[in-house]
Amino acid sequence: MDKLASNAPGHLSRRIQEGLRGHHPLFDPDQIREAFAVADRAVAREDADEVGEVLLSICRDPLDVARIAVDGLAPEPRLALIRLYFRLLDRAEQERGLTH
Repeated sequence: MDKLASNAPGHLSRRIQEGLRGHHPLFDPDQIREAFAVADRAVAREDADEVGEVLLSICRDPLDVARIAVDGLAPEPRLALIRLYFRLLDRAEQERGLTH
């Protein structure tokens, strides 16, 4: 198992493993496309707090509860969360490449 994915807390390791296989059930495909269609920018402090809370839900809660938390985010913080998620996937993929 990949180092990052196996060391991620709670359900996050499972979400990363799914993501490495191309399954991203926390996000709609249109949301993912939108996240990468806009320029990456710094997250406002209040948005960062929201993203952190939802990230905790992703780690702690079952998929359906985490998905509700993701869907409850305003657009800007949701896009930031999606970009963060894909950065975690990139890191896990890089670490997987180092172990083969």
